Amino acid sequence: MRISVTFRHCDSSDEIRNYVETRLKKLEKYGDGPMDVNVVLTVAKFRNIAEVVVTGNGIKAAAKEEQDDMHSAIDLVSDKIEKQLKKFRERQRERKGGETLASMTTSDKPGTMTDTVASEAIHVEKMDLKPMSVEEAVEQFQVRGGDFLLFFNDQTHNVNCLYWRKDGSLGLIEP
Repeated sequence: MRISVTFRHCDSSDEIRNYVETRLKKLEKYGDGPMDVNVVLTVAKFRNIAEVVVTGNGIKAAAKEEQDDMHSAIDLVSDKIEKQLKKFRERQRERKGGETLASMTTSDKPGTMTDTVASEAIHVEKMDLKPMSVEEAVEQFQVRGGDFLLFFNDQTHNVNCLYWRKDGSLGLIEP
């Protein structure tokens, strides 16, 4: 992440430059690749104006804030940019289909969930996978009933899944 600070109509100050850099370093977590952050700090009469433009790897965000104090203008503009980048990141996740089930974390107790999945109820069920042949699994599946059966295939040494297909026949998923 490359941050460039430009001062207009005011003296350049290392203290303000460092403040801008520390304030905008937290934006780095929103970018996948290299990002350019251009900051323009302007003083016009009694107004302090902070403008920030962030570009890089499909990201474009810009914000401008005007305050009586330069530090408060920098704070407000960095909050605006952070909000824009969060929104951009969420839109990207929605387009890609959101989080996968593997990336969602659940606690050790079955049936509990974390705040990341608060909107959807996920029932967690733990089961022991017994090594068996496909024929044994078909027999177990027909006796138990249900929609699917996970089992450890003793010939291929992989986890397989038996399920009912829409046409009424059995299907087998082998990884």
